[in-house]
Parts: sequence; structure tokens; C-alpha cells
Amino acid sequence: MDLMLPRLNALRDSEDEAAIAGAEYRHSTRLSGVGVSLKDDAKALGMGVSVKSDADMLNMGVIDSAGSAHVVMSSQDKVIVGYWLVRAALNVALSRGANKNKLLRGTGIFEDALKPNSLLSIKQYSSLLVNVQSQARGGDVSFLLGGAFASQWLSSPLNALKTCENAEQLLLQLTQRQTYRWCSLPLCQFQRFENADQIMLVPQFTGVSSKQLQFSIEVAFASVVALMKSIANKRIRLSFSFTDSRPRNIADYETHLGLKLSFNSAFSSICIEKDVLRQPLELTAQSDCSAESHVSLEGVVSNSATQTKEGVSIELQNRLSLPDFVRRYVYASSNTQAANIGLPELAETLNVSVATLKRKLKEYGTSYRALCEEVQRNHALLLLSVHKVSNETAANAMGINDLPNFRRTVKRLTGKTPSELRI
Repeated sequence: MDLMLPRLNALRDSEDEAAIAGAEYRHSTRLSGVGVSLKDDAKALGMGVSVKSDADMLNMGVIDSAGSAHVVMSSQDKVIVGYWLVRAALNVALSRGANKNKLLRGTGIFEDALKPNSLLSIKQYSSLLVNVQSQARGGDVSFLLGGAFASQWLSSPLNALKTCENAEQLLLQLTQRQTYRWCSLPLCQFQRFENADQIMLVPQFTGVSSKQLQFSIEVAFASVVALMKSIANKRIRLSFSFTDSRPRNIADYETHLGLKLSFNSAFSSICIEKDVLRQPLELTAQSDCSAESHVSLEGVVSNSATQTKEGVSIELQNRLSLPDFVRRYVYASSNTQAANIGLPELAETLNVSVATLKRKLKEYGTSYRALCEEVQRNHALLLLSVHKVSNETAANAMGINDLPNFRRTVKRLTGKTPSELRI
């Protein structure tokens, strides 16, 4: 089903949240079976930007008549296949001087009760990573965590990915499929943009505080690199950008991510050239495992269930976290004439009250207003910093009627003027 992204004339978070100033915002975009693509001026410029939607690929739909059936409404819902993730986190943290009791304190995770089919909540897992970050010593802990998570892939549900034929298929499964998100990068969902030559993946986080953000970005990037290398049996050429300035421990970044790094960027992202994506994958030497542990990729995605190497059956979740669903709701409304898309309409879509929805979002440490501004900010940064289009073209693509309002909106969202972003 084709959907159009909304015109947001006055985003309202109802009751106690003020309207977002200057939020008249319309994406000239269109959903198709494979993603969301910018049209009109952007298309004329050859930008061809798209946002891959695994919800569509899984036939989940962005706006689903089942309401919250496909949404992880609470941060305490247990959806993370966490056995391998917890084991890897403990191993890294303990090797860096952390105390096991302090690592698990306040998480609700009990090591003696942890089994391969154990499920954790976003809140539990986020709490564990907070403890690891605060207790483990060394500037490379985040990168070691990413590598450790990846080292568990053959024993975890990720073992099904050894059937991928090329880098594009592997990257798609790792970064877009919800079924794998919950056993590899449960706090991170990548937004995918595409042009003629490359694909850009921008991480969006769930249940991560501002203090955790850079640490979580490093974990996610290192995990993607290590997983692709382990499964493909070779290093896949990727480049990385970070919003932070060049760090003192640059050697750690180069060791774990490679040399193609840039800092002080508009947003943090992973980039991969399309010619790299088309390369066939070699069979990894580790994939020669017993027949009973082999699970086809199709079987995992279709049945949302897999069997680990230990023979434990695990149900995989084709579900979006609530913040991710809200982001997609902002991107895609049901018709182009929707003038006011706000919290009440979203609550109705999810079959909950406005008060309940606000409470659930607060549980995740965010709000409807914050998520809407994130959508606007990423769009503005993409147009101005990446594609460096004119103010007129960017304003038209964002649905802002006059240039002074456009400049004020961009300054408010990014802290920079359009001219500064194009540098």
C-alpha cells in the first residue's frame, strides 16, 4: 500500500507540551514495497534517497489496523533474546576490572536463571549496558563489546545469516530486520538512506540516555563491522561518520572500525558503496556446523522462530519498539491531506489513550515532540549537509512555505544555519 508522509502544520503533544515552533513540515516522499523515496526536486537532482522499511518487508505495515499488536509498547516487555548478549557483556566487563554483582545490580538479570531461550526487556538490557559503561575500565570497552556480541553469532539465532549470498543481503538482514534486531542490536534501529552510489545507515536508539549515546553508537558500529566480517569471512569496506570531535583514543576507532573515519559530522552514520554490496560472500569456515543446527534464512523470517546450536527453540519478534513506531508514524501518514498529525491521532492508531501513550513514551525516556523533531532534523541534515541542495529546494522538500521560516526551523533543529550545514 502506498502511503504519503504527513504535512505537520502544528505538531501538538496535547495538554502540557507546547506546539513545535515552525513545524509546518511536509515530506515530498512516497512509500513503496521497498522503502520511502524523496520525489520532485530531490528526484530531479538525482538524489534518489530512500528509507528501507523492514516493517513493509515483513508485511507488518507502518500503520496497522491491529493497533499495538506489532509494537513493543513498554520498555519492560521481554522481547530481547539476551542470553548471548549478556554473556558477552559480562565477559568484557569482568576482563576490564568490573565486579559481577555490581554489573547485574538493578538490572533484574540473574546469571543462574539465564538460559539460551531467556528473554530480556529493553529496560533490563539498557541498565546492564549503563553498568558496563560505568564499571569497566578502558576507552575501547564499547568496541570490545561490539566484537564480543558478534563473536556469539554462530551459537545464537544469527547463525541463520550464513545463508546470505552477498553483502547487500547480509547488511539488510542485520540492520533492517526486526527478527535479528532483538538478538544483536536491540537498542538500535538503523534508518537507511540511499543515493546512486552508496547507502547510508543512520542509527536511532531506543531506551538510551544522552550520556549513553556515544558509547552506544560505538557498540553498534563495532558490532556491525565484526558481524559482517565473521559471517562473510572477510572485512567489508565501510566508512563511518561521528558528530563528536576527533577522540584522543583514535587508535581504538581505527583498530575496530578501520581507517575511513570522519568526525564533527552532521550525524553519525555507516556508509557503504554499492559496488561493495554486490560482492558475493565466501562461506565462513565456522559455518560448517551440524545439520540440526542449520536454519534457513527464509524459515527464520517466515516463522519468527529458530533453533540455536544447542537445540533451544526461540521465538523471534517481528515487532517495532514504540519510539521506532512513532518515528515511522511521523514519516508515513495515511493520506496527503492530513493537516494535523499529532499525539491524539497516534494514540487512536495504537488503540490507547493519550495519557497512556505519553506515559509509555516517557518510560522510554522520550516524548512525541522529541521524536518528531528528530525526524525533521534528520531530513534537514540529509538535504543540506549530505546533498547540499539550495534553501529553496530544501524548504520545498520539507514543506516549509517561506525561506525565513525555513532558516529559523533549521537553526532551531540543528543549531546551525543552512549555509553552515552546507560547508
